[in-house]
Amino acid sequence: MEEKISAESKPLKIYKRSDAYYKSTLAAISNRLARNARPLCEDSGYTACRFEVSYSPEMTVNAYASNGYKVVVFKGLLQYLATTDEMAAVVAHEMGHHLAKHNEETERNAVAGAAISGVLTAVILGAANANNPYYSPYQQRQTQQTIENMMRLGAAIGIRSYSKEQEREADLLATYLMSRSGYDLRRGQNVMVVLARFAGEEAASPTHKAFLESHPAGAERVVAWQKAIEEIKTNKTKLPYPKKQAQQRKPE
Repeated sequence: MEEKISAESKPLKIYKRSDAYYKSTLAAISNRLARNARPLCEDSGYTACRFEVSYSPEMTVNAYASNGYKVVVFKGLLQYLATTDEMAAVVAHEMGHHLAKHNEETERNAVAGAAISGVLTAVILGAANANNPYYSPYQQRQTQQTIENMMRLGAAIGIRSYSKEQEREADLLATYLMSRSGYDLRRGQNVMVVLARFAGEEAASPTHKAFLESHPAGAERVVAWQKAIEEIKTNKTKLPYPKKQAQQRKPE
């Protein structure tokens, strides 16, 4: 698979389409996916089962899920996708983040990372200056600033702690959601090939690099998608989580 992807030396094709086309197509895709999401919402514990998909005409290569049920897909990414199945894969992936409640996990990780980093920094600096008779108000302010900076760093580390794992889970949920919605998973898989091509062009494209920092690419992701397709074929429930795991997932 890696050889096949790396062998693609030609630049990625850009499809010229209107904003009106993308808006109507994304609306149709999101409605179709949302109509078939209820069993997955119940399986994953996403009780709200709500998705608000919007289109951005910006040429930024990006798509993301954010708080408030939102999914945003940018023209800069859609222009590289040949079929509605590929576009559906992008939307379903971002919906997968909501299904798995990744935003909540990310917020918890950020709070925990900030707290741990702040406490450790405070303890270390406090011990270092405990017996310092020349510890001035200026130094105290510097110490406080250092603690705040370390808390911000800890929060950033916390946010990124499970990003790769979350991306893999969102991919898995996307395959199940697409399957339930009647999309072609084989065609949708081409999104992974496009991402892998982005990775090859990373040095020449800062916009691709920024996107790949939160959306991992590579042959292993293509293989994982293929495995999910085979898993769905033999899974009679068409649900990704075993019952025991689903029971452990707390509803919102």
